[in-house]
Amino acid sequence: MQIFRYLNRKIVDLISISAILALSLFFFSIFLKDDISNYNSLKQKLSSLRSSADSSVSMINEQKKKASDIADLEKEMDDYKKIFKVENKTSYFLNYITALARRHRIEVSSIEPGEVTKSDAFTRSMYTTILSGGFYDVYNYLYSLEEDWKAVKIERVLMDKNSDDSKIQVVLSVAVLSI
Repeated sequence: MQIFRYLNRKIVDLISISAILALSLFFFSIFLKDDISNYNSLKQKLSSLRSSADSSVSMINEQKKKASDIADLEKEMDDYKKIFKVENKTSYFLNYITALARRHRIEVSSIEPGEVTKSDAFTRSMYTTILSGGFYDVYNYLYSLEEDWKAVKIERVLMDKNSDDSKIQVVLSVAVLSI
C-alpha cells in the first residue's frame, strides 16, 4: 500500500505539473496572441522592405548611369558648341575637310569662302571647294562630309570626268552652320 500511496503521490504531482503547464500555455497563448501576430506582421513587413530596398538599389544604379550619360551628353554638346562657334568655324572646317579628304584619298584643289548669312539662331557660311579623286572615293567623302559633322550641308555638287585619267573633278558648294 505504501507503494500505491507513493505512486499516487507521484501521479498527483505529475498531473498537477501537467495542469500548471497546460494552464500556463493557455494563458500565454491568450496574452501573447497579439504579440505573436505582431511579430509575424513585422516579419512580413521586413521581407517586403528588403525586397523594396533591393529594387531601389537597382533603380538608384540606373539613375546614376542616366546621370553619367547626361553628363557625357552635356560634355559632347559643349564640344559641338565650341566647333560651331562663329570665330572658330573656318579653321575647324578647313582642318576637317582636309583630314577627311586624306582619309578618302581625295585631292583638295581649292577652298573658297563665300557668302555669310547671319540670323538670330545661327550663322550660315558658304564655301566652294574643288576636289578630285576616284568616283567611289568621292562618293564616300561626300557621304562622310554630311554624316560626320552635322553642321555641314552640301548645297550643290558638279561632277566632271577628267579626260587624262579615271579621276573625276567635283565642284562642291557647302553650307556650314555655326552658333
